[in-house]
Amino acid sequence: MFAVTRRAVALTLLLSLLLACLLSSCKTIEQGRVVARVNGRDITAAELLEELRLRRGPSVLVNMIDAELIRQGAEEQGITATPEEMRLRWQRAIAEAGSPADFTAVLERRHVTREEFRQKLRTDLLLDKLATAAMDIDEQEIKDFYREHQDDYELGERVKASMIMVQSENDARELLEVLKVGGDFAGLAKALSMDPATKDSGGDMGWFERDDYAEPIVNAAFGMEPGAISEPIEAPDGWVILRVEGRKPPGHRPLDEVRDEVHARVVRAKLASAREDWIRQARDEATVRIPDRELREETRRLLESAPPPEPVTLLPVPPPR
Repeated sequence: MFAVTRRAVALTLLLSLLLACLLSSCKTIEQGRVVARVNGRDITAAELLEELRLRRGPSVLVNMIDAELIRQGAEEQGITATPEEMRLRWQRAIAEAGSPADFTAVLERRHVTREEFRQKLRTDLLLDKLATAAMDIDEQEIKDFYREHQDDYELGERVKASMIMVQSENDARELLEVLKVGGDFAGLAKALSMDPATKDSGGDMGWFERDDYAEPIVNAAFGMEPGAISEPIEAPDGWVILRVEGRKPPGHRPLDEVRDEVHARVVRAKLASAREDWIRQARDEATVRIPDRELREETRRLLESAPPPEPVTLLPVPPPR
């Protein structure tokens, strides 16, 4: 999770900037510069940086190695973070923070620039896509998930109907007389109906359940048989004539209809473990050379045991217990 204390952020940023210089004998830093004096004893920049290198260097380096492995893996597979995907991730982060102002405040508290955060989002998105591409989800897994979560796809009793909405009861009764002698329901709906949602489709309401329309309409529709035309019904926005075209008993949305949704849910359920599997395999297969012996030993230990990068989030972090 991208959520750390202010002190940890400061140390991480400092080490990230200076670690490369230490490993390459960077001469631009004044190694002998005094950064603190304790009871007359000087602590130099070189001592501070060496302490940071030993304490924080391996964990920062592992994060950098993981990010590079993700970048290389995405490049090899032709996987990219599209502008639309990045926009959605950015908007989700703002929603997690609470508002654009809160988003900016959180980044400032964490000493992270917008570009740095954007890069973290990009790396996180690429890892999601790499992990998803590595998943092997077969038909049986889809069927099992659907069966185990069938209540999520439950449907109540449904009716298929068409409506024509007019201004007054008198208009509705005149319309009903025309329909009784064979008037074209769909044509009259297109010509006369006031309902913007169904007018252009000839009054077609599709299949609906009891909670989908106003009570007077559903009470009438669910009390009619297919082929029947209702008496005028007073509805909130006018007077309605209904024609019922079909009925279905309670049931479930069929798997073929919800297959894409079920597949997406299976992917989400497996994503955390798939991210870990991908990172661990990438680490195992990578060639990583670290000249510094002390840094090398601890970094290699962490590469074998450290968890993969956690999803980037701006959700509040609960205080430690």
